Amino acid sequence: MRALHRPPSTTRSAFHHPAHRRSVAVRSAPNWNPQNTPDPIVMPNPSFSATEAVEVQLKALRANDEPWTNHGIRTAYEFAADAGGMERSRYFGFSKDLYHLDHFMGMFGNMMGELIGSRSHEILSVEGEEAEAEAAKAGQGEGLAVAARVRVVGPAGGSGEYVFTLVRKELGRKAGAWMTKSLLKAQA
Repeated sequence: MRALHRPPSTTRSAFHHPAHRRSVAVRSAPNWNPQNTPDPIVMPNPSFSATEAVEVQLKALRANDEPWTNHGIRTAYEFAADAGGMERSRYFGFSKDLYHLDHFMGMFGNMMGELIGSRSHEILSVEGEEAEAEAAKAGQGEGLAVAARVRVVGPAGGSGEYVFTLVRKELGRKAGAWMTKSLLKAQA
């Protein structure tokens, strides 16, 4: 069997032709990555009640850019039950991928703007927390949801009501903590 080989080409490809050369601007990488931040100051914790979990998120969102840019949204992301997973979520009321923090930040800013930098907030009601606590004592609390209705006065002075639906995280480093399954603008 004879090996076939191609003799070297005496012509240059079009790519290497001097008329096809382009100058390319080289940019250095940014010095700061906005996602390269530590965990938020307050993380989900099994010792929090559902009411406390909502309050932590509302306070962080109110001072969204303290101690760093988008700290409040990052806190809400850490409390989102389905964030960071490969499954789709209905956090915003429709099926959405929340695997990346960027996806969450964009949607949160567009859909929950009144919560970011709000002037004030008030938790109006929390439904189901007592029933969940009693069921948990009896060993039957898994899967029960709690609904917290809040009123927020946004940065521009307009007010709106929102409903946090919370569930307990079953597995992982946040196991036992109240997590937000969905956050929706309340219907009037």
